[in-house]
Amino acid sequence: MMEWWNALPLIEQVFYIIAIPSTLILLLQTILLLFGVGGGHDADYDTDTGADVDAGAETDHDHGADHVAGLRLLTVRGIVAFLAVCGWVGVALTDLGVSAVPTTIAALAGGFAAMLVVALVLRWSLKLQSSGNLNLHNAVGLTGEVYVAIPQGGKGKVTLVVQDRFLELDAVCPQQALRDGERIRVTEVLENNTLVVAPLS
Repeated sequence: MMEWWNALPLIEQVFYIIAIPSTLILLLQTILLLFGVGGGHDADYDTDTGADVDAGAETDHDHGADHVAGLRLLTVRGIVAFLAVCGWVGVALTDLGVSAVPTTIAALAGGFAAMLVVALVLRWSLKLQSSGNLNLHNAVGLTGEVYVAIPQGGKGKVTLVVQDRFLELDAVCPQQALRDGERIRVTEVLENNTLVVAPLS
């Protein structure tokens, strides 16, 4: 194994180092998605939390349209797809004897194309989400997980399932700072659609 690795050109070793870990992460994301975990990590979803259901539904659709209007290229899933495709394109072209410069350009182009496809898929999924009625007050009492660390007195992000939708939402925790991956419970929903959360423990 080491002989094979040492015989590879340096540029191919670099592409392998990029491709293998990112592919494993991509596979893990896909497996988790099949089990209903992690589907909302790349999707911010704004919604109305007013008591009037009809008004909430109308505003919910408007917010969804705002999100759908732009492509979000720099997402976790998009970056992982970029690295995986970039790495394997680089490995394949290097194996074919293509020189370093065109190999690198083609690998970067392939990675960007993969990132664009992921952004288009996310945009499509947000369009589907924006068509339904979602009341964030239903999140009170639900448990979730910190996705972006929440500093004390500051804002981060959490993921949780609300009305059968896996969402990523802004959150604050007045009591303490919360780390990535920490389990939380929603205690309140603020007017700006930010959740107030507390550590589950």
